Amino acid sequence: MISFVPPRQAAKLNHCDEMEVSEMKKTTLMILGASIGVVLLLLIGMMGYIIYLLSGNNTQPNFQNMNGGMMGSGMMDAGMMHATIESEHDYLVHMVAHHEEAVASATVLKANTDRAEMKQFADTIITTQTAEINQMKSWLDSWYPNMDHQVDYQPMMRDLTSLKGDAVDQAFLQDMIFHHMDAVMMSQQLITSGYADHQELIPFAQTIRDTQRDEIHMMRNWLAEWF
Repeated sequence: MISFVPPRQAAKLNHCDEMEVSEMKKTTLMILGASIGVVLLLLIGMMGYIIYLLSGNNTQPNFQNMNGGMMGSGMMDAGMMHATIESEHDYLVHMVAHHEEAVASATVLKANTDRAEMKQFADTIITTQTAEINQMKSWLDSWYPNMDHQVDYQPMMRDLTSLKGDAVDQAFLQDMIFHHMDAVMMSQQLITSGYADHQELIPFAQTIRDTQRDEIHMMRNWLAEWF
């Protein structure tokens, strides 16, 4: 049976439908706009932090020469992008791999450099980050015994094995500046995001952030002085 709807009532119903569609469109646009705004704020914040890390006395960073020539091929391949973490576990597994690469590169540096300062710096990285690796692996085994701790890590350091003297020093400093910056940003993200489920991880991440931030400035000064 076909029911008859008076024209005035039909027009009213159509008007209501149009209003509902209009409200839905407005809501969708508001949600989309808010999401885009959050992403933009995160990107602006990351770039601001990069500038802060690499700016001595408020000078703008020069990503091309970094006070000593082109950046390392490892960083160019990585596109200067840092790992995005989404949990405490993410932070730990990424930082373990990140530290392991730093220790391996520092070991090559120690064998091939002629500078006492670089040998001492290599020793510091090897000792400090090996201890941090052991601590993080212990936490992973204790806190996440049933989770996979493997990670698809993209190398950030170039192969230094064929370099000697000034060449290995310059390449190491160029690559390690950005390598340290990645660790600083991951640590800051963990601290500010609320991802840490265990409070002892917060001071641990703060130490990595602060120590490697100071080393970034030291490495920039060496590049400017030596090269």
